[in-house]
Amino acid sequence: MRSLWNTTEVDTLVAYYGEIGVSEDMAQRVYTSRLLGRDPRLVLHGGGNTSLKTTATDAYGDSTAVLCVKGSGWDLAQIEPDGLPAVRLQPLQSLRARDSLRDEEMVALQRANLLDVNGPNPSVETLLHAFLPATYIDHTHATAVLAVTDQADGAERCAEVFGDSMAIVPYIMPGFALAKAAADAFDRNPSVVGLILLKHGIFTFGESAQECYERIISKVTDAETYLKRRASVAALALPRPTVPSVAEVASVLRGLTGPASPDSGGRRFIFEHRGGESVLSYLAGAEINRYARAGVVTPDHVIRVKPTPLIVPPARDIDEFKAGAQAALAGFVKNYIEYFARNNARRTDVKVALDPMPRVILVPGLGLFGLGATAREARIAADIAENAIAVISDAEAVGRFESISESETFEVEYWSLEQAKLGRADTKPLAGHVTVVT
Repeated sequence: MRSLWNTTEVDTLVAYYGEIGVSEDMAQRVYTSRLLGRDPRLVLHGGGNTSLKTTATDAYGDSTAVLCVKGSGWDLAQIEPDGLPAVRLQPLQSLRARDSLRDEEMVALQRANLLDVNGPNPSVETLLHAFLPATYIDHTHATAVLAVTDQADGAERCAEVFGDSMAIVPYIMPGFALAKAAADAFDRNPSVVGLILLKHGIFTFGESAQECYERIISKVTDAETYLKRRASVAALALPRPTVPSVAEVASVLRGLTGPASPDSGGRRFIFEHRGGESVLSYLAGAEINRYARAGVVTPDHVIRVKPTPLIVPPARDIDEFKAGAQAALAGFVKNYIEYFARNNARRTDVKVALDPMPRVILVPGLGLFGLGATAREARIAADIAENAIAVISDAEAVGRFESISESETFEVEYWSLEQAKLGRADTKPLAGHVTVVT
């Protein structure tokens, strides 16, 4: 990777925001957040978060130390200063002394300390940013870093790649416990410039926006270099089958997953197709049924694409394809229902099952389909599926891809703080019924 920092662009943005009363440090925070958000190798669709420790004037006219951190519902690629709500820093930092903190209490305390009571909810990783001392902190789910960490021996590989410059934190679900573990890891070696969260992502620190951003670029480049150096010969590939056309296949799949299916909840899914060379090569892998079903590449993707994709067997004609797709879908639904029941049974706070329909469908020889209630949702699912292909392909080239466990996946998929990211917009009366109006 290379740094996209451009002093002229920064000066222009600082001057623009300065005219409306936004400080230089916040303008630079917005600038580098956008640089991160616009590179899909670093961030996808609302993923990642950034922060700035500074001072602000509260409603009483007093200057107070604050943490400005990405707010829920904002995307780094288009973030504005309002997307980084200011939270009083000292009350957040004092929470580190606690032994435990329930999610609901954490959210309530973060909101209670917002300077603007109408601001968005701060990120679920706000406390991690607060417990670390750096002025600027960046967090992404960089593709190359995930390919290194998503291994059974991910910690050892990360030590080889990053040496002593990064602290390594084992997988812990985001929230209070992870924030404490990350701060403890930093305290053990305060000379590190960032953290590697196994099977999750990367954090970097800096005393300037440029320093923090360029440390992300440097560390991701280290991971890319490692992957290129250690990559083995390509995995065994099967002959690519001849399959029906995209239009024929999509029509069949839309019918099987549509309102006629008792498991669809009356939904009419929109499909987004991707069939590039990297996708087709991945689908032709002899072990696709292992690595494609191994789990998500980073936990928060599960709310968009379910724990696994549906894989439809190749077929020579559309009738054979339909029969195979019907059987594969029935198996997928059955497996999802059993997955929910198995993991829900061990909980004291019983969850309500989400619909069991896939959000990504893989068709060897043809490509993948992202499914969504809207064109945007379908595009997001397809983007995440392509990102997973990139991560898993690189991981398999240097080792064996490994995701978080099934129970850990369930915890994230059914975590109220993750589900809140999706929102609950009302469905318009003709949504899914009208495709073109002229």
